[in-house]
Amino acid sequence: MKRWLALLAVLVLASGCGVRPSGVIPGENAPSGPPNGNNGHTATVYFVLNGKVVPVVRTGIGDVAADRVRALERGPDEDERASGYTTELPPSFEPIAIGVSDAEIGVNVRELSPNAVAQIVCTVVAAGGGGASGTVRLSGGGQTLQPAGCGPG
Repeated sequence: MKRWLALLAVLVLASGCGVRPSGVIPGENAPSGPPNGNNGHTATVYFVLNGKVVPVVRTGIGDVAADRVRALERGPDEDERASGYTTELPPSFEPIAIGVSDAEIGVNVRELSPNAVAQIVCTVVAAGGGGASGTVRLSGGGQTLQPAGCGPG
């Protein structure tokens, strides 16, 4: 009897649920964007205003340093540009590997202006980077700068 019930159970499972196969059913585009209308975390990135590196708070950016540095790569948005914000990062700027205390970019760091270096370092530090020392070692183009913090000097 147990064998008979086991065989019956296997047959029921093997027969499927009664859904017949069909071809591809076209539909609408998949949803995009953050779930539940959440625009993401607020994040501080650094741009240049009147020749000085200043913080800019944005929404819709991830909360890790790499996400924020990618926001620097895109530069100031339309409203920020209208308010006078600029960037001193070169057009060829490309973040490669952004860590807690190190940032590697795709340009020679020795050719960056002090403001461009500060934009990157301050953005990484604002994301919780810099480790215990609060400094970031910037490298790129075969060159490495001394660890730098975000602040005057």
